This record gives sequence, C-alpha cells and structure tokens, in this order.
Amino acid sequence: MQKQVIEFNGEAVGALMPDGDRFRFIAVKYAVWSLDGRLFSRAPEARRAVIALLSKPAVRAMPPASFWVPGKGDPTQSQFGWNAVSPIPSRGRPAEGKAAR
Repeated sequence: MQKQVIEFNGEAVGALMPDGDRFRFIAVKYAVWSLDGRLFSRAPEARRAVIALLSKPAVRAMPPASFWVPGKGDPTQSQFGWNAVSPIPSRGRPAEGKAAR
C-alpha cells in the first residue's frame, strides 16, 4: 500500500495516505475539503467520492449581485450622498476653519 494522488479533470485535488488497512484522504483543494480525513477501503472508492462531490452543480453561498433602485418611500439619493461631500480632516493637517496647535 502506497500513497496516491487523486485528480479531477487533470488537477490534483487530494492524496490518499495509507492508514492501517485503509486510505485516509488528505484534501489539497478547498473544493474537496469535506472529504478531508475520511477513510476509504480502496482508491477507486475515493475517486468516486471526489467525482460525486465535484460533479454537483455549484451552490451559491450568496445570491448574485443586484442593484438597488429607490422606490416610493425609500430614502433619496441626496440622503446617501452626504458622506461623499463631507470634509474629512486628514492627519497632520487641520480641518478648514481650525487652527493648528
């Protein structure tokens, strides 16, 4: 029994390390992190697990980006713009109208 590399679409995603009479899967890519540390009796079993995991459609953790358009009763654009035009004093320079100490 020797260590083996597990590939998916030509890219190494994990390794099988001998652990007694079985193989322990060591993930090298985040996409197969859920298999990390799992024991397999044979290498083909580990390959099937990787294929099953990576062949699933991607699940989005967040919805796709969207743009907010103000509707009736929402704050106006001018209410959001206050910060963009507010003077922010930088360090080392006094703000307008204030004398340096």
